[in-house]
Amino acid sequence: MRTTEKLTERAVKALKPRGKPYKIADGAGLYLYVTPAGGKLWRLKYRFGGKEKRLSLGPWPEITVEAARAKALEARAALRAGQDPARAPGARGAVGETMGVLAAAWADKQAWAPSTEKRERYLMTHWLPKLGAIPARALTPADIRPVILAIEARGRGEDAHRVRAQIGRVLRYAVALGHADRDVAADLGDVLAPVQSEKYATLTKPTEIAELMRAIHSYTGDPSTCYCLRILPLVFTRPGELRNARWPEFDLDCAEPLWRIPGERMKMRRKNPGEHLVPLSRQAVALLKELRTITGRDPHGLVFPGLVPGKPISENTLNQALRRMGYGPDKIVSHGFRAMASTALNEQGHPPDIIELQLAHRDSSVRAIYNRSTRLPERQAMMQAWADYLDARLAG
Repeated sequence: MRTTEKLTERAVKALKPRGKPYKIADGAGLYLYVTPAGGKLWRLKYRFGGKEKRLSLGPWPEITVEAARAKALEARAALRAGQDPARAPGARGAVGETMGVLAAAWADKQAWAPSTEKRERYLMTHWLPKLGAIPARALTPADIRPVILAIEARGRGEDAHRVRAQIGRVLRYAVALGHADRDVAADLGDVLAPVQSEKYATLTKPTEIAELMRAIHSYTGDPSTCYCLRILPLVFTRPGELRNARWPEFDLDCAEPLWRIPGERMKMRRKNPGEHLVPLSRQAVALLKELRTITGRDPHGLVFPGLVPGKPISENTLNQALRRMGYGPDKIVSHGFRAMASTALNEQGHPPDIIELQLAHRDSSVRAIYNRSTRLPERQAMMQAWADYLDARLAG
């Protein structure tokens, strides 16, 4: 926290959000709390009754630098009089933390995958500018309603539902900390129109799969993109799980090659916190070994590095490659390889339990809670059979 210079309006305006919240001090306990969503909240740190406490003074620019200092002076006067500033009439701290402060604290505690964090931070930009300065205990459904309805009116119905759900999660966090009485966002469940979920476009006919595999194997371009497109149908994981893969996760030289995806990168990591095992077919191993000669110079590096150092190729890169092959979003997207494999494997008579286990779909049944078997031999046989099937389609 900076302590050497007083803040100015110009300096505050120039402050930019970062990946995590940070503080900029003005002096004597007064500081500005900057959230990843861009909120700038005045806070005062003080001690009362032998305990360190904080007082919310409001957001900038609603509360200017001079106004924040004036509020801080009032709080210090209350301290000299033996009163807790947070309990003074009209003090924002008397009703608990603001939604902006709580949202930042809640977000810091989440173990999000990179793609999830990007989405959650994006959702915050929809509501924090309007609701971030309101204390959680003072927030009402009437405050939330126009925010989510405005998002829906822009044709972003799914985002509107996600924003309402995110506000609810922050409120439940506030309840747990004693800063709110209940989740008032739950009262708005029927305000938004239901969103019809869209299935990922995919191909399921053998002739269509054959044409797609030929197009993929004929595609030329960046090695990361080419090999990712060839390997993705063989493993049918979520695209993000493959794109972010690192070489230490692969054991390519044993009798039964495996890819161990760390639990923190899995979509269902909260329900299934352990690593996910992907048996590798002979075809997948051959492709990975070829790629290792290109991108494996760093044994701990990314398998599919992108143009930006330290970052993998993006899902948009894969989808754009499919477009260049003539496969628009109405035909197949990178996530559609999962549905393609699931449909074909079910039609071929493979056990549904094995297919779902390999897809890493969450099973919330009581049976699943006690059944910890990975059934790895059956999955290995199925993955090799699937790779052989794709090879047969490729050969025509």
